[in-house]
Amino acid sequence: MKSDISLPAWTWSDCRSQSIRIVSSPEISRLAEFIELRMNEAFWAVLPRELAEKRKLESFRVGGAFVTLARKSVSLQSNRVRGLGVEEPASEAMVDEIVHLFHSRAIKRFSFHISPCPQSELITQWLKARGLKLHHQYSKLVRHTAPPAPVTTGLKIERIGKADAAAFARVFRETFAWQADRVPWIVASVGACGFSHYLAMDGGRAVAAALLYVHRDCGWLGWGGTLTPYRRRGAQSALIAARVNRAAELGAKWVVCETMEPRRGRPSGSYRNLLRQGFEQAYLRPIWVWEQS
Repeated sequence: MKSDISLPAWTWSDCRSQSIRIVSSPEISRLAEFIELRMNEAFWAVLPRELAEKRKLESFRVGGAFVTLARKSVSLQSNRVRGLGVEEPASEAMVDEIVHLFHSRAIKRFSFHISPCPQSELITQWLKARGLKLHHQYSKLVRHTAPPAPVTTGLKIERIGKADAAAFARVFRETFAWQADRVPWIVASVGACGFSHYLAMDGGRAVAAALLYVHRDCGWLGWGGTLTPYRRRGAQSALIAARVNRAAELGAKWVVCETMEPRRGRPSGSYRNLLRQGFEQAYLRPIWVWEQS
């Protein structure tokens, strides 16, 4: 898939503006989906065998789609499908094969992330016919790796190595409520090819964490979480800036991230932080879910 994408300057608002301008270029959506697929493949590639066997964790490629399964979980984060129709044409047979993978393992709840592609509407029709329902949407955001706005915080931002992997895993586990036995998976990603892990430190205590993954000329930002007592101290804004700068150092031209679709009454601090640091919403990605009745 082409990733060295050049976009017209008029699609990007001034980094200091917090207004939302929807960027609809098909090239942007292909870039955003490409880097997310590469990141997830890389993360699942470091899954410890013992954990995979214990938790019955599996990943598959079905056509261009990346499918992940967890037999002992009803989590939509673990049981989901990404990239169907993005890197190669999809078919109803592919959808049936994927659905069979979940059903054959007695998984009670799973999701399809419907990426922008020429077949999006057709794929949606196939899913509806198989009993899936629209559950929610993710906001996909993109920015150039031009220097981000300066961030003031009393916390120290550090890019870490293996020596601090356990501290990173501790913050990640607490903020995202991951099971304790999955900590080795998080630890295994630290230092893996393409990954850069960051911590925000309050003295000697790790209080916030975040991840960058870079492949070719694009970076993916994720895993941003802050321990509750340390929120509203600029940790995530500073971590965003650090990762954008790191992506530029590694030769990336674009960085991509995602967060829940902003809605009235739902916390949207992550969304606002990203807009303040120059990100723009490229599109909303619908999540279609099958649940056992």
